[in-house]
Amino acid sequence: MKFWGIALLLLALVVTAFFAGQPDGNSATDKKAREVAERIGYPRGTDGNAYARSALYGNTDQKYFAVLEITDSPTADPQKVRASLLFRVFDPGTSESTGFRLWDEDPVTACYRADFNHYGVTDGGPDRVRCPADARPIVPPPAQRTGVPENYPEAFKTILTALPPTPTADEVLAELRAKLPPMPVDPESKLPWKEPRLDAFVKDGNVGVVAAGGGDCLNGVRLANGTVEAWHPPRVQTQPGEIGCSGQSALVLYTTPPPH
Repeated sequence: MKFWGIALLLLALVVTAFFAGQPDGNSATDKKAREVAERIGYPRGTDGNAYARSALYGNTDQKYFAVLEITDSPTADPQKVRASLLFRVFDPGTSESTGFRLWDEDPVTACYRADFNHYGVTDGGPDRVRCPADARPIVPPPAQRTGVPENYPEAFKTILTALPPTPTADEVLAELRAKLPPMPVDPESKLPWKEPRLDAFVKDGNVGVVAAGGGDCLNGVRLANGTVEAWHPPRVQTQPGEIGCSGQSALVLYTTPPPH
């Protein structure tokens, strides 16, 4: 009997030590962390700051939810981790309850690490971790607005018309970069828009150009017969796997009617 008593005592000590060594958290904090990680995993963020901004959307009170660390791991491998977040979740338990209750539940502060690859949060995460000492919430910088400014089509026409008779693609790009209007400033973030991607293609006296950003693809052409045009093709024509968004594809799209 004495032997079994000692064995049970040792087992109790082992179990107590095991749970004492685990990071803090409960089912409520686990659920909150999992919901946030799954929500922000797709569409994928461009970088760690993008994931953090998404995580904080709707979680404005840092007492209950805060991002503590943002880590970028740029990679072209869709299976590998491209960004990580460490965030903190606070469950007040019954400490903020004012109604009748049968028992009290202690407040819990828990921290989680979530890794993201091309497809979303990895390995069934996020995982509970110990909260760093003296960690302070991080507010990521606002995102630059992306897109093609509304004054670009007329600018395309003006620049294309003024090109020499037989320019090279590099000369066309140089003219675009020098003469396109400056990017507008987003009134919300106070930041200028992100400059769109430019491309040019020249063949047999025909010039095709594009400005791409934010899912938009502005096309422009100057044909050997003097025709100049600028337009926004339907996205179904310019998305990956279709005709595309390049200077060369602009010449193709000019003679390709949009799908019905």
